[in-house]
Amino acid sequence: MNHSASPGPATTHSFLDSLLEKAPDTLPILRQSCIQVLNLTQDKRSSASDIGEIIMRDQAMMANVIKIANSPAYHTRMPVKTPTYAVALIGFDVIRAMVVAAQLIEQAHTFGANTTNLKHLLARALVAGTQAQELGKAINYGEAAALFTNAMLYSLGDLILALCRPDAAEQLEDIRRKDPANIPKAELALLGRPLHIIAATMAKHWNLPDSLVQLLEKKPVWPKTRPEDDQQIMEGIVRAANELSYCLLNPSATGQEEALQGLIKQFLPPFGLSFIQLEQTVAKAFMQASEIASAINIDRQHLLPASDPERTPIHNQQLTRLTQTIQQALHPESFSPADSAEPAERESFSHPPPPTSDRLLLDFTLQAMNIPEPSNLLTFATRTLYASYGFERVWLAFVVPGKNKLEAKIGYGPDSETIQGLFHCPLTTGNFWDRLLHQFQPIRFASLVKEGEAGGMPADFLQSWGNQPGFAGALYAPNKPIGLILVDRGSSNNPLTDTDFAAFALVLSQTNTNLARLAQNH
Repeated sequence: MNHSASPGPATTHSFLDSLLEKAPDTLPILRQSCIQVLNLTQDKRSSASDIGEIIMRDQAMMANVIKIANSPAYHTRMPVKTPTYAVALIGFDVIRAMVVAAQLIEQAHTFGANTTNLKHLLARALVAGTQAQELGKAINYGEAAALFTNAMLYSLGDLILALCRPDAAEQLEDIRRKDPANIPKAELALLGRPLHIIAATMAKHWNLPDSLVQLLEKKPVWPKTRPEDDQQIMEGIVRAANELSYCLLNPSATGQEEALQGLIKQFLPPFGLSFIQLEQTVAKAFMQASEIASAINIDRQHLLPASDPERTPIHNQQLTRLTQTIQQALHPESFSPADSAEPAERESFSHPPPPTSDRLLLDFTLQAMNIPEPSNLLTFATRTLYASYGFERVWLAFVVPGKNKLEAKIGYGPDSETIQGLFHCPLTTGNFWDRLLHQFQPIRFASLVKEGEAGGMPADFLQSWGNQPGFAGALYAPNKPIGLILVDRGSSNNPLTDTDFAAFALVLSQTNTNLARLAQNH
Protein backbone atom coordinates (compact mmCIF):
# COMPACT_ATOMS: atom_id res chain seq x y z
CA MET A 1 0.00 0.00 0.00
CA ASN A 2 1.11 3.55 -0.67
CA HIS A 3 0.45 6.53 1.60
CA SER A 4 2.41 9.07 -0.38
CA ALA A 5 -0.65 11.25 -1.02
CA SER A 6 -1.25 14.14 1.37
CA PRO A 7 -4.29 13.36 3.53
CA GLY A 8 -6.02 16.02 5.59
CA PRO A 9 -5.97 16.01 9.39
CA ALA A 10 -9.22 14.02 9.64
CA THR A 11 -7.84 11.24 7.44
CA THR A 12 -4.62 11.14 9.43
CA HIS A 13 -6.58 10.99 12.71
CA SER A 14 -8.64 8.07 11.39
CA PHE A 15 -5.57 6.19 10.22
CA LEU A 16 -3.82 6.63 13.56
CA ASP A 17 -6.92 5.55 15.47
CA SER A 18 -7.12 2.31 13.49
CA LEU A 19 -3.39 1.73 13.76
CA LEU A 20 -3.40 2.12 17.54
CA GLU A 21 -6.34 -0.27 17.95
CA LYS A 22 -4.73 -3.14 16.06
CA ALA A 23 -3.10 -6.10 17.73
CA PRO A 24 0.70 -6.43 17.57
CA ASP A 25 0.74 -9.25 15.04
CA THR A 26 -1.30 -7.22 12.55
CA LEU A 27 0.74 -4.04 12.68
CA PRO A 28 2.07 -3.34 9.21
CA ILE A 29 5.58 -2.27 10.30
CA LEU A 30 7.12 -5.22 12.13
CA ARG A 31 7.41 -8.77 10.87
CA GLN A 32 6.65 -11.58 13.28
CA SER A 33 10.35 -12.39 13.67
CA CYS A 34 11.04 -8.86 14.85
CA ILE A 35 8.22 -9.03 17.41
CA GLN A 36 9.58 -12.36 18.65
CA VAL A 37 13.04 -10.84 19.10
CA LEU A 38 11.55 -7.90 21.00
CA ASN A 39 9.65 -10.28 23.27
CA LEU A 40 12.68 -12.49 23.93
CA THR A 41 15.01 -9.60 24.68
CA GLN A 42 12.54 -8.48 27.35
CA ASP A 43 12.56 -11.90 29.01
CA LYS A 44 15.40 -12.25 31.53
CA ARG A 45 15.35 -16.01 31.04
CA SER A 46 16.26 -15.68 27.34
CA SER A 47 19.74 -16.53 26.11
CA ALA A 48 21.72 -15.39 23.09
CA SER A 49 21.06 -18.76 21.44
CA ASP A 50 17.27 -18.34 21.88
CA ILE A 51 17.38 -15.02 20.05
CA GLY A 52 19.94 -16.31 17.55
CA GLU A 53 17.54 -19.07 16.50
CA ILE A 54 14.82 -16.51 15.68
CA ILE A 55 17.24 -14.28 13.78
CA MET A 56 18.55 -17.25 11.78
CA ARG A 57 15.06 -17.78 10.31
CA ASP A 58 14.97 -14.20 8.96
CA GLN A 59 17.70 -13.78 6.33
CA ALA A 60 17.48 -9.98 6.15
CA MET A 61 17.61 -9.60 9.92
CA MET A 62 20.48 -12.08 10.21
CA ALA A 63 22.51 -10.21 7.58
CA ASN A 64 22.03 -6.89 9.40
CA VAL A 65 22.89 -8.28 12.84
CA ILE A 66 26.05 -10.00 11.60
CA LYS A 67 27.11 -6.85 9.71
CA ILE A 68 26.74 -4.82 12.90
CA ALA A 69 28.73 -7.36 14.93
CA ASN A 70 31.55 -7.24 12.36
CA SER A 71 31.60 -3.43 12.24
CA PRO A 72 34.57 -1.56 13.77
CA ALA A 73 32.33 -0.58 16.69
CA TYR A 74 32.86 -4.02 18.25
CA HIS A 75 36.59 -4.58 17.52
CA THR A 76 36.28 -8.33 16.97
CA ARG A 77 39.48 -10.34 16.50
CA MET A 78 37.81 -13.01 14.35
CA PRO A 79 34.90 -12.58 11.92
CA VAL A 80 31.46 -13.10 13.46
CA LYS A 81 29.59 -15.72 11.43
CA THR A 82 26.66 -16.85 13.57
CA PRO A 83 23.69 -14.84 14.89
CA THR A 84 24.11 -16.35 18.37
CA TYR A 85 27.68 -15.02 18.62
CA ALA A 86 26.53 -11.70 17.17
CA VAL A 87 23.76 -11.35 19.79
CA ALA A 88 26.17 -12.22 22.63
CA LEU A 89 28.64 -9.63 21.34
CA ILE A 90 26.20 -6.79 20.64
CA GLY A 91 23.91 -7.30 23.62
CA PHE A 92 20.13 -7.41 23.91
CA ASP A 93 19.81 -3.63 24.30
CA VAL A 94 21.34 -2.78 20.92
CA ILE A 95 19.69 -5.77 19.21
CA ARG A 96 16.24 -4.51 20.30
CA ALA A 97 16.74 -1.09 18.79
CA MET A 98 18.56 -2.20 15.66
CA VAL A 99 16.03 -4.78 14.48
CA VAL A 100 13.35 -2.07 14.67
CA ALA A 101 15.54 0.42 12.78
CA ALA A 102 16.48 -2.07 10.06
CA GLN A 103 12.86 -3.07 9.48
CA LEU A 104 11.71 0.53 9.28
CA ILE A 105 14.20 1.07 6.46
CA GLU A 106 13.12 -2.12 4.70
CA GLN A 107 9.45 -1.07 4.80
CA ALA A 108 10.03 2.52 3.62
CA HIS A 109 9.24 1.90 -0.06
CA THR A 110 6.18 -0.21 0.75
CA PHE A 111 4.65 2.64 2.72
CA GLY A 112 5.64 5.36 0.29
CA ALA A 113 7.93 6.99 2.86
CA ASN A 114 10.69 9.41 2.01
CA THR A 115 13.69 7.15 2.59
CA THR A 116 16.10 10.05 2.94
CA ASN A 117 14.01 11.68 5.67
CA LEU A 118 13.50 8.37 7.46
CA LYS A 119 17.23 7.63 7.44
CA HIS A 120 17.95 11.10 8.78
CA LEU A 121 15.58 10.48 11.69
CA LEU A 122 17.11 7.05 12.30
CA ALA A 123 20.61 8.53 12.27
CA ARG A 124 19.52 11.10 14.85
CA ALA A 125 17.97 8.35 16.97
CA LEU A 126 21.09 6.20 16.63
CA VAL A 127 23.30 9.07 17.79
CA ALA A 128 20.99 9.55 20.78
CA GLY A 129 21.42 5.86 21.63
CA THR A 130 25.22 5.88 21.45
CA GLN A 131 25.39 9.19 23.35
CA ALA A 132 23.23 7.73 26.13
CA GLN A 133 25.58 4.75 26.37
CA GLU A 134 28.64 7.00 26.59
CA LEU A 135 27.00 9.32 29.12
CA GLY A 136 26.13 6.29 31.24
CA LYS A 137 29.78 5.21 31.18
CA ALA A 138 30.95 8.72 32.04
CA ILE A 139 28.90 8.78 35.26
CA ASN A 140 29.46 5.07 36.07
CA TYR A 141 25.75 4.36 35.83
CA GLY A 142 25.23 0.80 36.99
CA GLU A 143 21.90 0.12 35.24
CA ALA A 144 23.00 0.90 31.70
CA ALA A 145 21.45 -2.13 30.00
CA ALA A 146 18.48 -0.26 28.49
CA LEU A 147 20.11 3.11 27.79
CA PHE A 148 20.66 2.48 24.08
CA THR A 149 17.13 1.19 23.44
CA ASN A 150 15.42 3.88 25.49
CA ALA A 151 17.40 6.77 24.03
CA MET A 152 17.19 5.56 20.42
CA LEU A 153 13.50 4.69 20.53
CA TYR A 154 12.56 7.79 22.51
CA SER A 155 11.90 9.25 19.05
CA LEU A 156 9.65 6.30 18.14
CA GLY A 157 6.73 8.64 17.38
CA ASP A 158 8.76 10.54 14.77
CA LEU A 159 9.91 7.26 13.21
CA ILE A 160 6.42 5.77 13.00
CA LEU A 161 5.02 8.96 11.55
CA ALA A 162 7.84 9.23 8.99
CA LEU A 163 7.04 5.72 7.80
CA CYS A 164 3.23 5.75 7.85
CA ARG A 165 2.39 9.42 7.31
CA PRO A 166 5.49 11.06 5.78
CA ASP A 167 3.61 14.23 4.86
CA ALA A 168 2.64 14.89 8.51
CA ALA A 169 6.16 13.98 9.62
CA GLU A 170 7.70 16.51 7.25
CA GLN A 171 5.31 19.24 8.39
CA LEU A 172 6.15 18.63 12.03
CA GLU A 173 9.88 18.53 11.29
CA ASP A 174 9.64 21.86 9.48
CA ILE A 175 7.77 23.40 12.42
CA ARG A 176 10.35 21.96 14.86
CA ARG A 177 13.14 23.70 12.93
CA LYS A 178 11.43 27.07 12.52
CA ASP A 179 8.96 27.43 15.41
CA PRO A 180 9.60 24.76 18.07
CA ALA A 181 7.33 26.46 20.62
CA ASN A 182 4.35 25.69 18.34
CA ILE A 183 4.95 21.91 18.22
CA PRO A 184 2.29 20.91 20.84
CA LYS A 185 -0.46 22.78 18.93
CA ALA A 186 0.76 21.44 15.59
CA GLU A 187 0.67 17.84 16.87
CA LEU A 188 -2.93 18.22 18.03
CA ALA A 189 -3.95 19.82 14.72
CA LEU A 190 -2.21 17.22 12.54
CA LEU A 191 -2.58 14.07 14.66
CA GLY A 192 -5.44 14.68 17.07
CA ARG A 193 -3.20 13.91 20.05
CA PRO A 194 0.37 14.51 21.27
CA LEU A 195 2.93 12.50 19.33
CA HIS A 196 4.46 11.05 22.51
CA ILE A 197 1.12 9.42 23.37
CA ILE A 198 1.12 7.67 19.98
CA ALA A 199 4.70 6.55 20.60
CA ALA A 200 3.87 5.20 24.08
CA THR A 201 0.92 3.23 22.72
CA MET A 202 3.05 1.69 19.97
CA ALA A 203 5.79 0.85 22.46
CA LYS A 204 3.26 -1.09 24.53
CA HIS A 205 2.04 -2.94 21.43
CA TRP A 206 5.59 -3.99 20.61
CA ASN A 207 6.44 -5.02 24.15
CA LEU A 208 9.28 -2.54 24.40
CA PRO A 209 10.77 -1.93 27.89
CA ASP A 210 8.44 -0.55 30.56
CA SER A 211 11.06 2.10 31.34
CA LEU A 212 10.76 3.36 27.73
CA VAL A 213 6.97 3.50 27.97
CA GLN A 214 7.27 5.58 31.14
CA LEU A 215 9.69 7.92 29.37
CA LEU A 216 7.34 8.36 26.43
CA GLU A 217 4.26 9.00 28.56
CA LYS A 218 5.74 12.10 30.20
CA LYS A 219 8.59 14.46 29.36
CA PRO A 220 11.47 14.00 31.82
CA VAL A 221 12.41 17.04 33.92
CA TRP A 222 15.93 18.17 34.77
CA PRO A 223 16.91 17.31 38.37
CA LYS A 224 18.17 20.07 40.68
CA THR A 225 20.71 17.74 42.31
CA ARG A 226 22.16 14.40 41.25
CA PRO A 227 19.27 11.90 41.28
CA GLU A 228 19.62 8.66 43.21
CA ASP A 229 16.66 6.81 41.70
CA ASP A 230 17.59 4.66 38.65
CA GLN A 231 14.54 5.75 36.67
CA GLN A 232 15.32 9.43 37.26
CA ILE A 233 18.93 8.91 36.17
CA MET A 234 17.67 7.09 33.08
CA GLU A 235 15.23 9.91 32.32
CA GLY A 236 17.94 12.56 32.59
CA ILE A 237 20.36 10.70 30.33
CA VAL A 238 17.74 9.86 27.70
CA ARG A 239 16.43 13.42 27.57
CA ALA A 240 19.95 14.86 27.38
CA ALA A 241 21.04 12.39 24.68
CA ASN A 242 18.01 13.17 22.49
CA GLU A 243 18.12 16.94 22.90
CA LEU A 244 21.85 16.91 22.25
CA SER A 245 21.41 14.68 19.19
CA TYR A 246 18.85 17.03 17.64
CA CYS A 247 20.88 20.11 18.52
CA LEU A 248 24.12 18.77 17.03
CA LEU A 249 22.56 17.49 13.81
CA ASN A 250 20.47 20.65 13.32
CA PRO A 251 22.69 23.38 14.83
CA SER A 252 21.16 26.20 12.78
CA ALA A 253 17.55 25.36 13.69
CA THR A 254 15.71 27.97 15.75
CA GLY A 255 16.60 27.92 19.43
CA GLN A 256 19.40 25.35 19.31
CA GLU A 257 22.07 27.62 20.78
CA GLU A 258 19.76 28.32 23.74
CA ALA A 259 18.85 24.61 23.98
CA LEU A 260 22.51 23.63 24.28
CA GLN A 261 23.12 26.30 26.92
CA GLY A 262 20.15 25.00 28.88
CA LEU A 263 21.39 21.43 28.63
CA ILE A 264 24.89 22.40 29.79
CA LYS A 265 23.52 24.30 32.79
CA GLN A 266 20.75 21.87 33.76
CA PHE A 267 22.16 18.43 32.95
CA LEU A 268 25.94 18.58 33.43
CA PRO A 269 26.14 19.92 37.04
CA PRO A 270 23.70 17.45 38.70
CA PHE A 271 25.48 14.55 37.00
CA GLY A 272 28.97 15.82 37.83
CA LEU A 273 30.09 16.17 34.21
CA SER A 274 32.36 18.79 32.64
CA PHE A 275 32.11 20.24 29.15
CA ILE A 276 35.27 18.40 28.05
CA GLN A 277 33.64 15.11 29.13
CA LEU A 278 30.63 16.07 27.03
CA GLU A 279 32.94 16.69 24.05
CA GLN A 280 34.60 13.31 24.50
CA THR A 281 31.18 11.66 24.77
CA VAL A 282 30.08 13.31 21.53
CA ALA A 283 33.23 12.20 19.70
CA LYS A 284 32.93 8.57 20.78
CA ALA A 285 29.17 8.44 20.23
CA PHE A 286 29.30 9.80 16.67
CA MET A 287 32.13 7.43 15.72
CA GLN A 288 30.24 4.43 17.08
CA ALA A 289 26.97 5.57 15.52
CA SER A 290 28.72 5.97 12.16
CA GLU A 291 30.08 2.42 12.31
CA ILE A 292 26.70 0.90 13.21
CA ALA A 293 24.81 3.08 10.71
CA SER A 294 26.90 1.83 7.81
CA ALA A 295 25.88 -1.74 8.69
CA ILE A 296 22.17 -0.92 8.22
CA ASN A 297 22.62 1.19 5.09
CA ILE A 298 22.46 4.66 6.62
CA ASP A 299 24.94 6.93 4.84
CA ARG A 300 27.46 8.88 6.90
CA GLN A 301 26.07 12.14 5.47
CA HIS A 302 23.04 11.72 7.76
CA LEU A 303 25.37 11.96 10.77
CA LEU A 304 26.83 15.32 9.77
CA PRO A 305 25.40 18.59 11.12
CA ALA A 306 22.85 20.10 8.70
CA SER A 307 23.06 23.85 8.11
CA ASP A 308 20.33 26.18 6.90
CA PRO A 309 21.71 28.78 4.46
CA GLU A 310 18.72 31.06 5.13
CA ARG A 311 19.72 31.45 8.77
CA THR A 312 22.63 33.33 10.28
CA PRO A 313 25.55 30.98 11.04
CA ILE A 314 25.79 29.87 14.67
CA HIS A 315 27.82 32.08 16.99
CA ASN A 316 27.73 29.98 20.16
CA GLN A 317 31.31 28.93 20.88
CA GLN A 318 30.38 25.68 22.63
CA LEU A 319 27.99 24.59 19.87
CA THR A 320 30.67 25.42 17.30
CA ARG A 321 33.21 23.34 19.22
CA LEU A 322 30.89 20.36 19.37
CA THR A 323 30.01 20.48 15.67
CA GLN A 324 33.73 20.72 14.84
CA THR A 325 34.29 17.71 17.10
CA ILE A 326 31.77 15.74 15.02
CA GLN A 327 33.46 16.75 11.76
CA GLN A 328 36.85 15.71 13.09
CA ALA A 329 35.54 12.39 14.47
CA LEU A 330 33.86 11.43 11.18
CA HIS A 331 36.63 12.71 8.89
CA PRO A 332 39.90 11.48 10.43
CA GLU A 333 41.53 11.45 7.01
CA SER A 334 42.38 15.11 7.54
CA PHE A 335 44.99 13.93 10.05
CA SER A 336 48.19 12.29 8.78
CA PRO A 337 50.18 10.64 11.59
CA ALA A 338 53.91 10.08 11.32
CA ASP A 339 54.84 7.35 8.89
CA SER A 340 57.52 5.84 11.08
CA ALA A 341 58.84 5.71 14.61
CA GLU A 342 62.52 5.60 13.89
CA PRO A 343 64.77 6.57 16.83
CA ALA A 344 66.62 9.03 14.62
CA GLU A 345 63.52 11.19 14.29
CA ARG A 346 64.33 14.58 15.86
CA GLU A 347 61.84 17.19 14.69
CA SER A 348 62.20 20.75 15.88
CA PHE A 349 59.26 22.26 17.78
CA SER A 350 58.73 25.71 19.22
CA HIS A 351 57.21 25.35 22.67
CA PRO A 352 53.80 26.89 23.27
CA PRO A 353 52.86 27.96 26.78
CA PRO A 354 51.28 25.27 28.96
CA PRO A 355 47.75 24.48 27.72
CA THR A 356 44.87 26.53 29.02
CA SER A 357 42.10 24.39 27.49
CA ASP A 358 41.04 20.76 27.50
CA ARG A 359 40.70 21.03 23.73
CA LEU A 360 44.24 19.66 23.36
CA LEU A 361 43.25 16.43 25.06
CA LEU A 362 40.16 16.08 22.90
CA ASP A 363 42.23 16.59 19.75
CA PHE A 364 44.72 13.97 20.94
CA THR A 365 41.90 11.54 21.79
CA LEU A 366 40.22 11.88 18.39
CA GLN A 367 43.42 11.54 16.42
CA ALA A 368 44.78 8.65 18.50
CA MET A 369 41.56 6.67 17.92
CA ASN A 370 42.25 6.68 14.17
CA ILE A 371 45.95 5.72 14.13
CA PRO A 372 46.27 2.16 12.78
CA GLU A 373 49.81 1.23 13.91
CA PRO A 374 51.25 1.05 17.47
CA SER A 375 54.58 2.61 16.41
CA ASN A 376 52.81 5.63 14.92
CA LEU A 377 50.61 5.94 18.03
CA LEU A 378 53.62 5.98 20.36
CA THR A 379 55.44 8.53 18.21
CA PHE A 380 52.33 10.71 18.17
CA ALA A 381 51.88 10.49 21.98
CA THR A 382 55.53 11.33 22.66
CA ARG A 383 55.55 14.21 20.23
CA THR A 384 52.24 15.59 21.57
CA LEU A 385 53.58 15.73 25.13
CA TYR A 386 56.62 17.65 23.91
CA ALA A 387 55.08 19.92 21.29
CA SER A 388 51.65 20.67 22.78
CA TYR A 389 51.91 20.36 26.56
CA GLY A 390 55.13 22.27 27.23
CA PHE A 391 57.21 19.41 28.67
CA GLU A 392 60.83 20.25 27.81
CA ARG A 393 62.10 16.66 27.83
CA VAL A 394 60.04 13.66 26.78
CA TRP A 395 61.43 10.15 26.45
CA LEU A 396 59.95 6.86 25.32
CA ALA A 397 61.87 3.77 26.48
CA PHE A 398 61.09 0.12 25.67
CA VAL A 399 61.67 -3.14 27.52
CA VAL A 400 64.17 -5.16 25.48
CA PRO A 401 62.68 -8.68 25.14
CA GLY A 402 64.81 -11.38 26.75
CA LYS A 403 67.50 -8.98 28.02
CA ASN A 404 65.97 -7.61 31.24
CA LYS A 405 66.86 -4.12 30.13
CA LEU A 406 65.18 -0.79 29.40
CA GLU A 407 66.41 1.23 26.41
CA ALA A 408 65.47 4.67 25.12
CA LYS A 409 63.78 4.71 21.73
CA ILE A 410 62.41 8.21 21.01
CA GLY A 411 63.36 11.43 22.78
CA TYR A 412 62.75 15.14 22.49
CA GLY A 413 64.58 17.95 24.29
CA PRO A 414 68.14 19.07 25.11
CA ASP A 415 71.05 16.62 24.75
CA SER A 416 68.77 13.97 23.28
CA GLU A 417 71.53 12.14 21.42
CA THR A 418 73.73 11.95 24.52
CA ILE A 419 70.89 10.73 26.72
CA GLN A 420 69.83 8.07 24.23
CA GLY A 421 73.36 6.68 24.16
CA LEU A 422 73.39 6.36 27.96
CA PHE A 423 69.77 5.34 28.62
CA HIS A 424 70.40 1.58 29.00
CA CYS A 425 69.07 0.66 32.44
CA PRO A 426 68.91 -2.88 33.85
CA LEU A 427 65.60 -4.23 35.12
CA THR A 428 66.03 -5.96 38.47
CA THR A 429 63.26 -6.97 40.83
CA GLY A 430 62.20 -4.07 42.99
CA ASN A 431 64.26 -1.31 41.38
CA PHE A 432 62.65 1.96 40.26
CA TRP A 433 62.03 0.85 36.66
CA ASP A 434 60.66 -2.56 37.68
CA ARG A 435 58.23 -1.00 40.17
CA LEU A 436 57.11 1.57 37.62
CA LEU A 437 56.47 -1.03 34.92
CA HIS A 438 54.27 -3.11 37.21
CA GLN A 439 51.83 -0.46 38.37
CA PHE A 440 49.02 0.92 36.26
CA GLN A 441 49.11 4.49 37.53
CA PRO A 442 51.61 7.20 36.51
CA ILE A 443 53.85 8.64 39.22
CA ARG A 444 55.65 11.86 40.12
CA PHE A 445 59.31 11.53 41.03
CA ALA A 446 61.39 14.11 42.87
CA SER A 447 64.69 13.09 41.30
CA LEU A 448 66.01 10.16 39.26
CA VAL A 449 69.33 10.64 41.07
CA LYS A 450 67.60 9.91 44.35
CA GLU A 451 65.63 6.99 42.87
CA GLY A 452 68.88 5.64 41.42
CA GLU A 453 70.42 5.21 44.85
CA ALA A 454 68.64 1.85 45.06
CA GLY A 455 70.40 0.68 41.88
CA GLY A 456 69.36 0.11 38.30
CA MET A 457 70.62 3.41 36.89
CA PRO A 458 74.13 3.83 35.47
CA ALA A 459 76.07 6.76 36.95
CA ASP A 460 76.83 8.33 33.57
CA PHE A 461 73.13 8.28 32.69
CA LEU A 462 72.18 9.95 35.99
CA GLN A 463 74.88 12.58 35.54
CA SER A 464 73.59 13.40 32.08
CA TRP A 465 69.93 13.36 33.13
CA GLY A 466 70.27 15.56 36.20
CA ASN A 467 68.37 16.08 39.42
CA GLN A 468 65.05 17.46 38.14
CA PRO A 469 61.55 16.31 39.20
CA GLY A 470 59.31 14.72 36.60
CA PHE A 471 56.50 12.32 35.75
CA ALA A 472 56.67 8.72 34.54
CA GLY A 473 54.15 6.11 33.47
CA ALA A 474 54.13 2.61 32.02
CA LEU A 475 52.85 1.48 28.61
CA TYR A 476 50.92 -1.76 28.21
CA ALA A 477 49.93 -3.85 25.19
CA PRO A 478 47.38 -4.88 26.29
CA ASN A 479 48.24 -5.97 29.87
CA LYS A 480 51.93 -6.72 29.57
CA PRO A 481 54.31 -3.79 30.27
CA ILE A 482 56.25 -2.88 27.13
CA GLY A 483 57.88 0.40 28.10
CA LEU A 484 57.41 3.78 29.70
CA ILE A 485 57.30 7.53 29.08
CA LEU A 486 59.31 10.07 31.12
CA VAL A 487 58.68 13.83 31.06
CA ASP A 488 60.07 16.85 32.90
CA ARG A 489 60.85 20.54 32.46
CA GLY A 490 64.52 19.91 31.70
CA SER A 491 66.89 22.30 33.46
CA SER A 492 64.53 25.31 33.39
CA ASN A 493 62.97 26.82 36.45
CA ASN A 494 59.40 26.27 35.22
CA PRO A 495 57.60 24.21 37.90
CA LEU A 496 55.50 21.11 37.24
CA THR A 497 51.90 21.62 38.36
CA ASP A 498 48.91 19.42 39.20
CA THR A 499 47.44 20.43 35.83
CA ASP A 500 50.61 19.18 34.12
CA PHE A 501 50.34 15.84 35.90
CA ALA A 502 46.65 15.49 35.01
CA ALA A 503 47.44 16.19 31.34
CA PHE A 504 50.27 13.63 31.35
CA ALA A 505 48.09 11.01 33.03
CA LEU A 506 45.24 11.52 30.54
CA VAL A 507 47.51 11.30 27.48
CA LEU A 508 49.12 8.16 28.92
CA SER A 509 45.70 6.63 29.63
CA GLN A 510 44.43 7.33 26.09
CA THR A 511 47.64 5.87 24.66
CA ASN A 512 47.24 2.64 26.62
CA THR A 513 43.55 2.44 25.67
CA ASN A 514 44.46 2.64 21.99
CA LEU A 515 47.32 0.16 22.36
CA ALA A 516 44.74 -2.29 23.72
CA ARG A 517 42.44 -1.51 20.76
CA LEU A 518 45.20 -2.18 18.26
CA ALA A 519 46.16 -5.42 20.04
CA GLN A 520 42.55 -6.63 19.71
CA ASN A 521 42.46 -5.79 16.01
CA HIS A 522 45.60 -7.83 15.40
